[in-house]
Amino acid sequence: MKKQRKYLLVRVAAYLLLAGCVLYGLYSSPYNPHPQSPEDIRRWVTGFGVWAPLIYIGVYTVRPLLFFPTLLLNLSAGVLFGPYWGVLLVLTGGLGCASFCYLLGRFGGGRWFLDNFGGRFGDKLTEYLVGAGSFTKMLWLRTVPIFPYDPVSIIAGSVRLPYRIYSSATLLGMLPGAIAYNFLADAFGTPRFYMALGVTLVAFGVPLLWWTKSQAGTGWSWKRYLQGRRRNHE
Repeated sequence: MKKQRKYLLVRVAAYLLLAGCVLYGLYSSPYNPHPQSPEDIRRWVTGFGVWAPLIYIGVYTVRPLLFFPTLLLNLSAGVLFGPYWGVLLVLTGGLGCASFCYLLGRFGGGRWFLDNFGGRFGDKLTEYLVGAGSFTKMLWLRTVPIFPYDPVSIIAGSVRLPYRIYSSATLLGMLPGAIAYNFLADAFGTPRFYMALGVTLVAFGVPLLWWTKSQAGTGWSWKRYLQGRRRNHE
């Protein structure tokens, strides 16, 4: 048992070292522009001419490896392509990124990591996402703004959530935010800005309030999880 544990730790260390080297190489690459504002992304993407939409989708798809801020990519779509095409490109790129992270979790050792290190938390994640009402639960995770996008995607792949359910809930859940971000970006510097800002707050605030009052929010609360852990130790 001790030998197996040692072998397991060596595998984890080797995997993390390899992943760290790849990420560092991509981050320090001279082709990575390290954008600080939507304008930085606009200048970089428009330099590709007619290929700009495809470049935008490609960058969004592999965004976790490039350390591109999601907020800047969402806002820059409206600046680059206008609010209507921007919504379509944000949804396409967002689904590409979600699929990329899902595949990382499914085929990159996510299930193995949960089985060996997840413990009860890993079991709870699996039960929550793969149990009854998977589509609704995944939709909440995409719509409510408090859940981190990439970890949720990796976990969904790790627990083998069916891709059909995952992708459809992801697209539907991203739609309010994609619309809000693009019209907000298009309204910068115009009298419509405060109205667009209000729409953005509603797009994220209403799902959050609804979730806290719904059965989904009650069923996945840190308070209940911690109470369960406390009872198990007593």
